[in-house]
Amino acid sequence: MKKLVLALVSVFLIVGSYAQEKTVNEHLPTWQEGQLDIHFINTGRGNSSFLIFPDGTTMLIDAGDMNAGEFESTNAPLKVPTALPDSSLRPGQWIVAYIKQVMPANRQPVIDYALITHFHGDHYGNIEKNSPQAANGAYQLSGLTDVGDVIPIKNMLDRGRTYPVDLVTYYRNNATFNNYLAFVKYQSTHDGMKYAAQKPGSKSQINLLIRPELYPDFEVRNIKSNAEVWTGKGEGTNTCFTTGQLLEKGKFNENPLSNAIKISYGAFSYYAGGDNTGYEGINYPGRRDVETPMAKVIGRVDALTLNHHGNRDAGNDAFLKTLAPKVAVEQSWCSDQPGQEAAFRLTEKTLSGDNIDVFDTYMQPETKTYLGFWIAKGFKSFEGHVLIRVAKGGKNYSVFILDDKSPVIKVKQVFGPYLTHQQK
Repeated sequence: MKKLVLALVSVFLIVGSYAQEKTVNEHLPTWQEGQLDIHFINTGRGNSSFLIFPDGTTMLIDAGDMNAGEFESTNAPLKVPTALPDSSLRPGQWIVAYIKQVMPANRQPVIDYALITHFHGDHYGNIEKNSPQAANGAYQLSGLTDVGDVIPIKNMLDRGRTYPVDLVTYYRNNATFNNYLAFVKYQSTHDGMKYAAQKPGSKSQINLLIRPELYPDFEVRNIKSNAEVWTGKGEGTNTCFTTGQLLEKGKFNENPLSNAIKISYGAFSYYAGGDNTGYEGINYPGRRDVETPMAKVIGRVDALTLNHHGNRDAGNDAFLKTLAPKVAVEQSWCSDQPGQEAAFRLTEKTLSGDNIDVFDTYMQPETKTYLGFWIAKGFKSFEGHVLIRVAKGGKNYSVFILDDKSPVIKVKQVFGPYLTHQQK
């Protein structure tokens, strides 16, 4: 009997280990109705996430592009990855190619909701003199406009155009912002796009559009926009900083103004918040600690994408310990991401006693060196598209690492399934 028990224990350990991580080389299983897919698309040029809700409603969060050569020349010795999968297409075009491969089989490529977290190029594009013109002649193509020129966007959301100053005036010489305005105007006038500023506190602005009656336990809550943070009750908001605290000689930093959302599906919950910051003071000019007030209303989540690419001015102790995710995705594109301080906080156990499994879309070799092996070993992966796939009903989820060097999406590793914290 004792030998039988030991044998069963051995089998359990083997199966458990296999379930936690396996290496594969196969095509990604298609999305099935009832699943929630959260794709983190790695182009090496900024953030972009594509989500498929349980009924097939789709959402795009950011679509970045940037001038890597210019960034490296003005920020040496920092480095940017090579373009991924390669430089034969622009980042926005690669995002389009990715979305077309993962769209629900019964739908033509369409983006039901597109959310721009804030107006930085690595989140919505980078327009230069030589950026190609759209066939309609109304705008140039980069990042979001590259995507929206090919795949229709039904609802366009951003942080608005009036805070902390009139942005049309403030950004009058910003080619990317003005091009974005031209894109929204044309698409709204000619192709039926609906535009709105994100409403902080709302749980009705982003909805299931196909079969909502089947998934009453699915919700997208707007946590924050600009200086307004949800109170945790109804759709009320509080101001987490004043305009005077943000402005310095009439200028401001976009990062702490980022939009943030929380998605809940059954027992599963997920947070995304652009470049929101968690520190302020003379060492962090233009930053505000918006993570601490957000954490109080977000509560614990199962998974999140790190604020501000995992930079040292984000992911503060209160934020990580309150949200206590099991899975964190770092959307990085620079050799100082993550900041060593942030990486150290990520490798500590949370208040629940769990470790955080961190998946990085791209970590430079130099970054691993300065982090130190004792920190870097806490990361589960260092490169690739990342997919969080939540099972029907939201009771568990798995993490897929996808090959970002191939135009055809292939699975490299699978982690999980993870039980939601409510199921443990």
